[in-house]
Amino acid sequence: MDESFIASEASRLGMDQLAAEVDEYGVIVLHESAVSRGQLIRIFENRLRRAKARNDCDVTRLADDLLSAFNGAQSSEIKLIHVQAGKMDVMLYGEVGDESILAAVILSGSDS
Repeated sequence: MDESFIASEASRLGMDQLAAEVDEYGVIVLHESAVSRGQLIRIFENRLRRAKARNDCDVTRLADDLLSAFNGAQSSEIKLIHVQAGKMDVMLYGEVGDESILAAVILSGSDS
């Protein structure tokens, strides 16, 4: 996964700050793995239930967005790619064997 691809996918997802960080500083891949789509869906369904019980709107929205992305995936496996771009620590979710990123979550380093 090259930097120009990650920057263009971040822009496509509306994550302009991430795209700018990638363009300016590049990307370091910290970890990459593949997980079954069904397993990820179960994990985030559980997180969604807990967030709703706590009335945590931010986590509820994030879990809903990720579940929508995972449910729309064609592949039975999702690629998890943990990257660092400048000061941003980001988890990318993509389909195995497909050249697209389903979702990106900024874990730390975002000013927004």
